[in-house]
Amino acid sequence: MHRSALGAGALSDEWAATRLPAHTTRDDFVFLIAREGGEVAGFGYGYTGSSGQWWTDHVERSLTSAQRAEWIEPPHFEIVELHVRPSHQRRGIGSALLAQLLTRQPHDRALLSTQTGSRKARSFYAKNGWNELASVDFGPGYPPYIVLGKRV
Repeated sequence: MHRSALGAGALSDEWAATRLPAHTTRDDFVFLIAREGGEVAGFGYGYTGSSGQWWTDHVERSLTSAQRAEWIEPPHFEIVELHVRPSHQRRGIGSALLAQLLTRQPHDRALLSTQTGSRKARSFYAKNGWNELASVDFGPGYPPYIVLGKRV
């Protein structure tokens, strides 16, 4: 699948060349593609997160000690990317990808992050049973994010 199938600017060259290949080596890596009418409609992937990984370390610093004990310390699954082409949104594709990712991983909890200012994304995740846990700061150059969790 070529990432431009999701629209201009969906994912960076750095993501395609470096980040995704590194993520494929993580424990319990799952990558799913949704097709509709013979074209790629969306994709999602995730893996088992753990301390020492960039995303997990940033999220850990944003959570209370009780939240870390509940969400980070036991093995957990991280939804890393979930994208649906704009022309295919609001058809249940994102919800189906998200549900399939969760059924194909071994843990009883999952985490993800989304931009704080995206009401559309936050509403989507709330509709799919995710709970907002805390604001997370990924550092300079990143917009504000929020981390969400779900028991599976």
